[in-house]
Amino acid sequence: MARVLLVDDEPVLRSALRQYLEFAGHDVDEAPDGDDALVQARRQRPDIIVSDVLMPGRDGMSLCRELRADPDFADVPFLFITARNTQSDLFDEIERIGAGCVIKPFEPDHLLAAIDDAVKKD
Repeated sequence: MARVLLVDDEPVLRSALRQYLEFAGHDVDEAPDGDDALVQARRQRPDIIVSDVLMPGRDGMSLCRELRADPDFADVPFLFITARNTQSDLFDEIERIGAGCVIKPFEPDHLLAAIDDAVKKD
């Protein structure tokens, strides 16, 4: 299975997703924000990064841009989780940078399928 870096500022959601992904066989590292995610990614290169978009400090978009600019991480799949009421220009940006997106609220199986699809493409 994959090593997943899960980035979300909501500890309850992050914990629930971690448990679900680990039960499905993935290894999961967590980060509460983009700054911590950069440290985590460089410490243990993930197979995929699953990140909330809106977080205090470094948000998911700037995390993705910085990692995509680094040749060591340019090919790591990135999957955003974000609320349905997010501005449409954000979805355009997500598509432009080649990341995937899962809309909250979502079924955990949908997230798992999106992770599996993204890792297989890599």
